Amino acid sequence: MGKDKWDKVIEFLTHSNRDPQKVLNLLKGTDGGKESNYDVNRSSYSLNVIAIITQKQLDPQNKGKTLTHIIRHWVKSKDFEQFYNLMRSEEKITWDKSKIEDYTKQLKDLWYSNSQTKNKEYFKRTDGYIMLQMGFKKTI
Repeated sequence: MGKDKWDKVIEFLTHSNRDPQKVLNLLKGTDGGKESNYDVNRSSYSLNVIAIITQKQLDPQNKGKTLTHIIRHWVKSKDFEQFYNLMRSEEKITWDKSKIEDYTKQLKDLWYSNSQTKNKEYFKRTDGYIMLQMGFKKTI
């Protein structure tokens, strides 16, 4: 019975192009309800990208510029290089100048992804920032 329970998983993993180490890291991160740095980085990456692109779109210097231009300009910057290296450090992946067009396409695909609709709506309302609510009222 124990073997049958895992047959579908093993079949999927052996017939896919998955990196065994990445799958193992992902599973270890969900062990015991604890999130690994990899999980945290992975889940916050999209949120950060949508927020930053929203901020850049609202920047008066970018008025009239296309989304592709805004993203490509950011991808070429030191700011993006540091952001990318920080987010991908757990995977030991670093920013590579030769992949600028790949990064641009990935971010543009993320922007147009249906899963990011709510994030785009939220950041449009907040000018690209996460609003934290205070737990108290200020009295003067």
